[in-house]
Amino acid sequence: MSKIMLISSKDNNFYNFRSEFILKLQSMGHEVVLVCPYGKKIDYFIKHGCRFIDISVDRRGKNVFKDTRLLYEYYILIKREKPDVVLTYTTKPSVFAGFVCRIIKTPYIINNAGIMEAHGLFDLFLNFLYQVSFKKASCIMCQNSFEKEKIQSLLHNAINCRSIPGSGVNLSEFTYQPYPENNDEIIFNYVARIVKVKGIDEMLECAKRVKKEYPKVKFVIYGDYDDYSYQKVISDFEKMGIVEYGGIQINMKPFIETAHAVIHPSYYEGMTNVVLEHSAMGRVCIGSKIPGVCEGIDDNKTGFLFDVKDIGSMVEAVKKFINLPYEEKVAMGKAAREKMERYFSRDIVTNVYLEELLKILELS
Repeated sequence: MSKIMLISSKDNNFYNFRSEFILKLQSMGHEVVLVCPYGKKIDYFIKHGCRFIDISVDRRGKNVFKDTRLLYEYYILIKREKPDVVLTYTTKPSVFAGFVCRIIKTPYIINNAGIMEAHGLFDLFLNFLYQVSFKKASCIMCQNSFEKEKIQSLLHNAINCRSIPGSGVNLSEFTYQPYPENNDEIIFNYVARIVKVKGIDEMLECAKRVKKEYPKVKFVIYGDYDDYSYQKVISDFEKMGIVEYGGIQINMKPFIETAHAVIHPSYYEGMTNVVLEHSAMGRVCIGSKIPGVCEGIDDNKTGFLFDVKDIGSMVEAVKKFINLPYEEKVAMGKAAREKMERYFSRDIVTNVYLEELLKILELS
């Protein structure tokens, strides 16, 4: 069968969002090669027979020497391994490995997971990178309508774009769970990498303001530190009794089950799995009004939207939820689950990928 290489910036990108697809490829007899910095979640795939190659990625860094080295490492890797198809995920692997695939004429599928917006010269530079790296892709998987329109505009509609509901959600794994009965101590989850662009500053300030008025409410933060300067900040907020830090959880399901809602104040997304997974388990989602979040939340029906980076708007949405009668909270959670069943099953994503892979492999 064929050799299929998947390249990402982190192990959890494979484990959390693409396990079913990867194991499907394995069961079909393909040789599956996973490329990312080593993390404990990679062991799961090695046990299932996948091959792993460790390449470090400075996801947020802008060091030209490190990035040039990463480009060179991808070049050497893809040239040596000669995969039949390369699948890229997240921005740096998509841009750098995509460029390498274009140069050496290896078929590749891009899943960039959200187009970054910048200003001035940096925006022009980003657009240039997208153009040179994505232009010869066999397919680009677009996770929201904004991303699709932007890519088609940059590439003058000369590319095969497929719309997918993010990574989708495994509905048989993230099953609907009865709503927490205790409506006196409402628990809000925050689940994301701890870094500015995920809205951690707004989250902390929101928690601070809401706790003054509703002292029994709990805000629990889950995620790893992309920016270690937040370790002291969050520790200080813990000491003041404003938030709790729940650490990095491989299995979030028990913590979703005990929560009443999730708050997702991100600045940009492809399609956020945080909202999809909480919704699938029947929890209300409160998120920033951006592409990649809006699609997963029906405002005032399955959750609430607030203006991005606007703490006042965020606080208002959180308080609105707190003050809902218990029965309405339950009804919103059920509506969230129903939305996931209609539009966001992970099977949809797997089937689209398999369709595009089959096209490529039939031509090779």
